[in-house]
Amino acid sequence: MAPIRASVAEALMELLDELPSLGRVTFAQLTEAIHDRIAVVCRFLAILELYKQGRVDLEQSDRFGDIQVLWTGGNDVGFEAVFNIDDYEG
Repeated sequence: MAPIRASVAEALMELLDELPSLGRVTFAQLTEAIHDRIAVVCRFLAILELYKQGRVDLEQSDRFGDIQVLWTGGNDVGFEAVFNIDDYEG
């Protein structure tokens, strides 16, 4: 079995780089070039983390419809929060 090569922290850093210039984008557009299912899941979890931090707004007009992601925050996320995101506290 091959090791997992995706992380939520890595996806979060990618989104922090991409989203400010995109403004409003769908989740499908953010994942169209990703073919690895675990990488898509990591990107989704990273978007939820950005929502929790108040850096994006999320809209979904229909059940199972496209999820709209709207960038609302700045790039001042603390690196400690980003790097600790893969640590599960439960």
